[in-house]
Amino acid sequence: MPAENVGEARTGSRYARQEVLGVIGRAGQEALGGSTVLVVGCGALGSTQAELLARAGVGRLILVDRDVLELSNLQRQALFDEEDVRRRRPKAVAAARRLRAVNSDIDIEDVVTDVNWANVAELFGPADLVMDGTDNIETRYLLNDAAVKAGKPWIYGGVLGIDGTVMAVRPGRGPCLRCIFPASPDTYRLPTCETVGVLNTAVAWVAALQVTEALKLLVHDKTAEFKLHVLDVWHGRTRSIAVNRDESCPCCAHRRFEFAEPGATHPASD
Repeated sequence: MPAENVGEARTGSRYARQEVLGVIGRAGQEALGGSTVLVVGCGALGSTQAELLARAGVGRLILVDRDVLELSNLQRQALFDEEDVRRRRPKAVAAARRLRAVNSDIDIEDVVTDVNWANVAELFGPADLVMDGTDNIETRYLLNDAAVKAGKPWIYGGVLGIDGTVMAVRPGRGPCLRCIFPASPDTYRLPTCETVGVLNTAVAWVAALQVTEALKLLVHDKTAEFKLHVLDVWHGRTRSIAVNRDESCPCCAHRRFEFAEPGATHPASD
């Protein structure tokens, strides 16, 4: 393709099929292009989220993960390949490298670090919205505390086996994660993907719904609802449960942010 046509393709047709959608349109596409999204965790959920957001034209992505790639990741982490594993590339670096080749029109920053109470506020700083790509409840409570404290929306998502859950959290307008799950469970007794497995299509379904909820917020869709979505991909079942803010919630009602306080430790990885 001639160079001038490449430039035209980049600016004229990349998002054409998206802009024609009534729910997005030209104004929505411009809003996406002016948005910054923080993706915490670049494993199964996070890498899928990052790819969908990059292809959708979100103007800036900040990808955060502390881990390097392993062979077992490739079953469900579609951004990566065997060369990434051989070179033991950090997930955030490998994801950013791949996505810069997918969409050179957006800014992509990779941050190889653990997310904890000491750096979460700084990481949240430039973000308009935060995506949950983690694999543990402690970090999700940290993200919830940080989001409510900063007044920034975040998209919770979890996947285990063939099941998944998704909820958009909009501080000040609806329930936060601790309105639904007030206390952190005993994590040592919780099942994990290592013990019960995870279906890659369940990952794709959950991540796609998370990104859909994110796009609604970024394009200022006024029809967005306060619901907890529960998915069973194997049997093709979904439930959307209306949820309300808990006026006794320790986080969004009483503004206690103990998961983001000094000394709290929360591993964020997949």
